Amino acid sequence: MNKSIVLFHETLKKNIINERTPFYFISTIFLFFSIVLSISSSFYSNENISDFFPNEGYYYDTKIHDKTIIDRICWYFSQITHHTIILLFFYFFLALINRKSEAYFKMVAPLALTISVLYFLYLYPKQKLKLYQLPYWNFFSHFMIIFLIFGEFMYISDYTFKETTHCFLFILTSLCAVFINYTLRGVWSYNLIKLDRLKGWYLVSKAVVIMYLFSFMFYFFKYKNKDNFGLKSKELKKCVLFFSGFVNIIFFIWFVHINK
Repeated sequence: MNKSIVLFHETLKKNIINERTPFYFISTIFLFFSIVLSISSSFYSNENISDFFPNEGYYYDTKIHDKTIIDRICWYFSQITHHTIILLFFYFFLALINRKSEAYFKMVAPLALTISVLYFLYLYPKQKLKLYQLPYWNFFSHFMIIFLIFGEFMYISDYTFKETTHCFLFILTSLCAVFINYTLRGVWSYNLIKLDRLKGWYLVSKAVVIMYLFSFMFYFFKYKNKDNFGLKSKELKKCVLFFSGFVNIIFFIWFVHINK
């Protein structure tokens, strides 16, 4: 009997418990509560904001009333912050049960940092609140996740150059959620991501540039001590089309900015 217990503990320690388990456990718990509180705020809020109308209101002369559960679910998942927090939760939960996927982290981490930057650029100034006055889920989702990302990044074994573009997958899923929300409710997320006009794509383009810069920053940190940052001419030649497209995005941002 004692041998069975010892064997069980050894198996548990080998397969699940390691030196990173406390970090993953705490991260998972905090992310879980952040998700629960944000969902509660969405389903029980009675205050209209720019893209959410629990009380009947008007969105550009169109009467909107988010009175059904479907309306509130659509709004919730169209918020890219919520989208990102759920993705992060699954990463840390899987890491907690020893199913960590570094490839998944490389896709989510740049998006999470980008959302934090855009929040403090566009939304935080409108709230006229001090940082400590933000609701817990809001504070954690936009500020504390920065420490989670860098706390985990230090233990990521590698970050190859070709993986710097993998983060674009989740911005595509985010845009799909935004478009579905507009199709069903007729409201653009944050009243900012308006995919039917130039200014909306201007914001999306800025998000793409910021996200890639974060992704490339991660790569730089991992390869900063190698010659030419580990880049080879053969590998760069394969990226000519990507970089030409990236330059076009930068020109688009510049064009819209000077014509505001």
